[in-house]
Amino acid sequence: MEKTAVRIQGRESVAMTTAEFGRLFATWRARFEAIACRYVRSAAVAEDLVSDSFMSFWENRGRIPADANLQAYILIIVRNKCLDWLRAQSLHAKIEQEVYELRRRVLAADIRSLQAFNPEEIFSAEVAAIVRQSLDRLPELTREVFVARRFEELSYKEIAEKYGITVRRVEFELEKAVKQLRVALKDYLPVLLMLLSDNILRS
Repeated sequence: MEKTAVRIQGRESVAMTTAEFGRLFATWRARFEAIACRYVRSAAVAEDLVSDSFMSFWENRGRIPADANLQAYILIIVRNKCLDWLRAQSLHAKIEQEVYELRRRVLAADIRSLQAFNPEEIFSAEVAAIVRQSLDRLPELTREVFVARRFEELSYKEIAEKYGITVRRVEFELEKAVKQLRVALKDYLPVLLMLLSDNILRS
């Protein structure tokens, strides 16, 4: 195959046939891969970078002076590609480290939150909210009678005197409150048994 050359800045560029390029590649590839591997620490990566370097040389041969040291020129390309790869790896590692640190901080926060978590407090808060909501829905007298019995621990007689009603009416209002709370607290059996224990309906 005939060699071709072009003039660049008053000088001829590299004139090379594909066969000559093939011989150049075969002669220097292994040595360049060994050099590249020392820095990128991966034979596969070194092979790719050297192959890319030779392709870059071939594609840009028209801009290379004819008197250039081709081996040195290609090795410079290899060096630059190794540098680019290492910089990309460094950036990737930095990003991974930042992501790792973020995940570590989130995990630490989750661990602290879980260690501080008290199921009994959450459970008690839920029950208290349900009781409040249930009592708020009761008629005023029914609610006051229940509170007087359950929380103020007044007797039926004392409640009757306090609200000016009969003891039978006290019983009626308490039974109405108990039915409402029994439905609301059906999923909280232990609390239900405590809150609606027999003594609440005892005079």
